[in-house]
Amino acid sequence: MMERDPFEQELQRAMAPRPAPADLRRRIGRIPLEHRRPAGAAPFWRRWLDAVSAPWAVSMTAALASLAIGFWLGFSGLVETTSTASASADEALVSLVFPSVPTMGDVE
Repeated sequence: MMERDPFEQELQRAMAPRPAPADLRRRIGRIPLEHRRPAGAAPFWRRWLDAVSAPWAVSMTAALASLAIGFWLGFSGLVETTSTASASADEALVSLVFPSVPTMGDVE
């Protein structure tokens, strides 16, 4: 067996678990008593929808609903995206936003 380094032995002895002092345990036990919640504290979902965060919550809900509806319309086939009119409109939009990018009609 290998002998342990004296530093390692001292470190292991110093890190050995031992109970916390009684004064520290009392101070930790008093923390909840000193910092009580108000008796009428609202639940989380009501605080989330209060006046400060309600606009954020509404905008996130609208964005997620829009995303869900878009996926549903796209995957269910209710909206056809491969039509010629749609493709030419997409190319026109691309050429307006990025005039230097060639579109399918420009490539020969």
